[in-house]
Amino acid sequence: MYVIRDLQFDQRYFADGSRFRSKKSILEQLISYHDIDFSGTDANDNELSIKDYFKFWKINTWRKQLSWILEYGEWVIEKIRR
Repeated sequence: MYVIRDLQFDQRYFADGSRFRSKKSILEQLISYHDIDFSGTDANDNELSIKDYFKFWKINTWRKQLSWILEYGEWVIEKIRR
C-alpha cells in the first residue's frame, strides 16, 4: 500500500491520506487530479491534456509518466506497512 505525500506542505497527503494498492493507480489518480491545472503543449503550442502530452512527447511507459507527474505536482510516494 502507498500514500502520496505533498512536498509543498509539511505533513500533507494527497486525498487526505488515501491509500493506493499500486503505483499505476497512483498515476491514474494524479493524472485525473492535475489535468484541470495542466498547461502543456505540443511543438506548435497547441494545448494538450496530460495523456496527449505523454503521447506527443513520447513519455511512453507508466514508470516514466509516474516520475514526470510526481515531479510536476511535487509529490512523493511513501510505502506504508500494514
